[in-house]
Amino acid sequence: MKRIDWIFFGFCLVTGIAAGVISVMVPESGTMAVSPYFWVLIAVALFETVAIYLRGFEYGPPLTMKTRVLGFCLGIGAMVVIRLGGGVA
Repeated sequence: MKRIDWIFFGFCLVTGIAAGVISVMVPESGTMAVSPYFWVLIAVALFETVAIYLRGFEYGPPLTMKTRVLGFCLGIGAMVVIRLGGGVA
């Protein structure tokens, strides 16, 4: 795996933890216009945009689809575990 993949996995984990903690600390966040599940998706899109910009718009995406899906699942999984541990369904 490339170095950017590991950075992406760490970023997704931190994003998922942050979304989970915010969901537990502020239960009203589940009824906001943008659900906490989309926070991780938006963070993934922002990471990809910044990675493309820093590469100088070279041909091809910086992350493979497998890496994107694994990172997204890691972030959502971390968020769900924290929400369940905090008693927020």
